[in-house]
Amino acid sequence: MSNTERTRPRTLAEALRSWDDAALGHLLRHRPDLATPIPADTGQLAARATTNASAARAINRLDEFGVDLLEALSALPEPVDVAGLAAGVDQPVEIVQPRVIELLALALVWGTEDDLRPIRAVHELLGPTPAGLGPVTTRHFGNLDKLIEEAGPEAREVLAKLTWGPPTGTVEKAERPVTIASAKSPVEQLLARGLVVPKDPTTVVLPRQIGLHLRGGRVLPSTRPTPPPLDGKQVSASIADRAAAGAALDLVRLVDRALEQLGTEPPPVLRTGGIGVRELRSLAGRIGVEEQTAGAVLEIAYAAGLVAAVEVGSSDLWLPTGAYDDWLELDTAHRWAQLVIAWHTGLRAIGLIGRRDSGGATAAARERLVNALAPDLERLLAPEVRQLTLEALAEAEAGSAPATESVVTWVAWHRPRRGGQFRDDLVEWTLTEAALLGLTGLGSLSAHARPLLDEEPTADDLAAAIEPMVPAPVTEFLLQADLTAVAPGPLVRSVQDDLAAMADAESHGGGGVFRFSESSVRRAFDMGRTSDQLHKWLAEHSRTPVPQPLTYLIDDVARRHGVLRIGTATTYLRCDDEDVLTHLLNSNLPGVRFRRLAPTVVVSPSPPDMVLARLREAGLAPLAETFDGVVQISTATARRGDAPRRRTSRDFVDTPTELTEDQVKAVIEKVRTGDRLAAERPEDAGQEPSAPAETISVLTNAAESSSRTWISYVDHNGNASERVVEPVRVADGWLTAYDDGADQPRTYALHRIATARPV
Repeated sequence: MSNTERTRPRTLAEALRSWDDAALGHLLRHRPDLATPIPADTGQLAARATTNASAARAINRLDEFGVDLLEALSALPEPVDVAGLAAGVDQPVEIVQPRVIELLALALVWGTEDDLRPIRAVHELLGPTPAGLGPVTTRHFGNLDKLIEEAGPEAREVLAKLTWGPPTGTVEKAERPVTIASAKSPVEQLLARGLVVPKDPTTVVLPRQIGLHLRGGRVLPSTRPTPPPLDGKQVSASIADRAAAGAALDLVRLVDRALEQLGTEPPPVLRTGGIGVRELRSLAGRIGVEEQTAGAVLEIAYAAGLVAAVEVGSSDLWLPTGAYDDWLELDTAHRWAQLVIAWHTGLRAIGLIGRRDSGGATAAARERLVNALAPDLERLLAPEVRQLTLEALAEAEAGSAPATESVVTWVAWHRPRRGGQFRDDLVEWTLTEAALLGLTGLGSLSAHARPLLDEEPTADDLAAAIEPMVPAPVTEFLLQADLTAVAPGPLVRSVQDDLAAMADAESHGGGGVFRFSESSVRRAFDMGRTSDQLHKWLAEHSRTPVPQPLTYLIDDVARRHGVLRIGTATTYLRCDDEDVLTHLLNSNLPGVRFRRLAPTVVVSPSPPDMVLARLREAGLAPLAETFDGVVQISTATARRGDAPRRRTSRDFVDTPTELTEDQVKAVIEKVRTGDRLAAERPEDAGQEPSAPAETISVLTNAAESSSRTWISYVDHNGNASERVVEPVRVADGWLTAYDDGADQPRTYALHRIATARPV
């Protein structure tokens, strides 16, 4: 696009036609929604770029100064040049000019630098009072300063209140006086001179020309062409990195412990989705964190695909997924990296947990507290704000921890029209979550978080960045006389699992402290270990001799373990005739197993109805009884299946994805082809279809002279299209021709060609 071209285009489409491929590619990359579906020509591209929906997407990605420039262009009387715009925002021309070029390149403004015009959608999206200025009046004023002076000091006070907006004021009576002489009140003085105009019987409005004059030609009271400074405190960069690495290791342990608890005691899925408050509170107590932190840990694991709602029998439970087992096989750095990438790109607004959802679709939804893992936590704004928040932290000097208020203001400057208060809340939540994830330490962005600032961060990049900060896992620990085991570092997974089977974790630091107790040792025996195995394993993995109290504890629990036995039996059979039960044990009924507990009692793990059916098939006549020995009378009952649970999910409109270079080239080629076709379209192309003989004659002559021909063609699906072809042969009801830009000829059925005109 030539920005120095002085010949003003008449329309945006005409301006776009003069752009080169590089400028069109820039537009498509920054406004990818314009490419879906691929526009037929530049006219269609321009029409799509001026729609409110597309323009809103582009404006919402502008920073505060870009929006200010659009407001000034929308408010100033046309034509506006760069110098006039710079005066309107009270900034030097050299600062305004490059930003104007950006707006021209985004097709939000068109024309030349001497005559800048916002597209129609900009006026509509910014509203009827841009920058707090009222509507334009058609009245012509003479000396405005003189008119304002003659209105009197009280009238000037009224004007001062309306100058910087809002431009409307309420009065008891807004009837315009006939003459200046009959005006009594300050408002009547202004009405008589046209300095304010009545909007309705009780409202007056300050015209735009008067507002601009009172503002001294400025559109806005102040503008910020650069982001606000990031104020904060200074911290040691090395200490901050170590603190962040420690938090990262703690997060990996928390996720592991939380999902281990879910695997043994899975909580139910609420009817509305998510996990209940009591279940979350219980989980938080078991893993030793606050309830809000436990919800964030579950959400991060959910985003990484490590936990999901699983149908078990007639109910749904929250359980770890198969991906959790694969995650456990990774080293600590890659486990952490997977969690961070899932959080960074996810749509879940974790900070909403425990709060009321002000963005709910209904009043009831807005009053309800949001649960962790609920289906309505997704917000399209979340990943964008996370990235901007990290960029704000990166903008600060090394070793600087910006204050939360500074980061909120910095992000708001970059996205002033996105989210409002919810955007500010997301920034604060992101800072809290970044500390939990180990991306920040002491409020400063860590060195191992820097790969997230790349265009396409990967888990391998993050893992490589934090790898030097992750201590190597160890296989040994220190046994102490107070029945504790101290791990000097993170334990190898197999060693940690074996130790956790016989001791309870008391603390989780760089390694951890585990305490042996009667119940913990009994747990190991319940899992099939023997006392000899425990003694041998502890001796192999302890750097210190096994303390005598621990040896006595293991031997004492082993002597008492298993003295009393307990099992399960679904069905029992009793009979006074021992021979009947003996015959039954030797009968090998299909699908049923029996075990004799006493001469007159046998039990079976099979359900009573199955055992009853098998016994009757064997020719026996058993009688069913209840638990307390009362004969059970069977009656026919109608069985019903459970109604399927109705699931709902919030559908989000996907934001336009970035285009690849091949896609950009394909769109540009299609647009250029459409432009050539439109330029070569005959003037009489819109007339009635030609007679078949006339069409064949035009095509035959074109084939003989190798000239280009415009045709109107209807394909086998009934879709009409226009194209310019170069006929090669007309025979047997088919036209063979080269399509515009094609390397190989193609064929067209003659009866589907409605019209043909020579170009």
